[in-house]
Amino acid sequence: MHASARHRLPDEVRALWVVRTSMVSPSSIERAVALAARYGFNALFAQVRGRGDAYYRSSYEPRAEPLTSQPADFDPLGYLLRCAADAGLQVHAWLNVFYVWSQPQPPRSRQHVISRRPQWIARDAQNRYQMTTAGKVEGVYLCPSNPNVRTHLLKVFAEVAERYPALDGLHLDYVRYPYEGYCYCAGCRARFRQAMLERVPDTRRAQLDRQATGRNPLAWTQAFPAEWSDWRREQVSAFVRAFSRQSRRINPNLILSAAVWPAPQLAARNKLQDWLHWLRSDWLDTVLPMAYDKDTAVVQAHAARVVEAAQGRPVIVGVGAWQIRPDSAINKIRAIRRQGARGFSLFSYDAITQNGGSETYLQQVAKAVNRDPFG
Repeated sequence: MHASARHRLPDEVRALWVVRTSMVSPSSIERAVALAARYGFNALFAQVRGRGDAYYRSSYEPRAEPLTSQPADFDPLGYLLRCAADAGLQVHAWLNVFYVWSQPQPPRSRQHVISRRPQWIARDAQNRYQMTTAGKVEGVYLCPSNPNVRTHLLKVFAEVAERYPALDGLHLDYVRYPYEGYCYCAGCRARFRQAMLERVPDTRRAQLDRQATGRNPLAWTQAFPAEWSDWRREQVSAFVRAFSRQSRRINPNLILSAAVWPAPQLAARNKLQDWLHWLRSDWLDTVLPMAYDKDTAVVQAHAARVVEAAQGRPVIVGVGAWQIRPDSAINKIRAIRRQGARGFSLFSYDAITQNGGSETYLQQVAKAVNRDPFG
């Protein structure tokens, strides 16, 4: 773990993911902070970039559409930081990375990235993309290998770090491809070809080029499937490396984290998300594996494997609280503790409190585990 950030992580992280639906007004933010503090939580992962938009003051991305009823000077992240400081809570800015839209209708703002730069959108092998969730794809993703995409995202995230020095951390989500069937845009194919040129004999190269410009534009990716997967994995890793270096320069005290698929080998293969490499390289200070299974034994097994694989680096295990009863969440938290994890995070505050309307779930969890650090 990065030395400057190490002391900032609580001995046990008791966190809530706060979805952007609770970042839409001063009262909703006040309520989230009040409930978290009342029931013994000490960290909030607050979603401030949900779909290529901003729940903060941004020079690069449009103000989030759900904020239209609020005064123009309302700054959700700034307000959250002030409230959380008074309550003694850590705030980590939760930033969705490559995933930028999930509605059938396009964004209202012409400044949204998919309106300004449609050529940046990731595509499948049939050159398609989808606006909404279906199958393995949640919606519109940006192409991770596109250097302009990376430059844009790094500017966006640098602005957050610079504009909000009171932040405790930056928390990446959707820092991956939708699945292994992406991205086959023309830019990806051209960049992969360029990366392979020195490894391919001239005659083979000419043959593949003829195929690619003729009946089979996927000739290069099909000829080298293992290299194609490795290359795409490296595109995401290169972004995380650049993000880490940039963030350390801006504020070495920031805790850098990511929400990740819980099985590292499957994440690397199916989502092209090599997060174990990022953690072991100290590009991230901690990871939050999303161990959302309903079965406590499965969650415990995930926690055990990830803690062991992390080789002493802190792991905060995510619990899918929205789909289970409080007693099941309590059992999972206790199992996570037994495996030596640094803490847990419940997904999500909004779901288990009905957007702040109910305290029952948090009350039961707090009574069983938050007031008893040894479970």
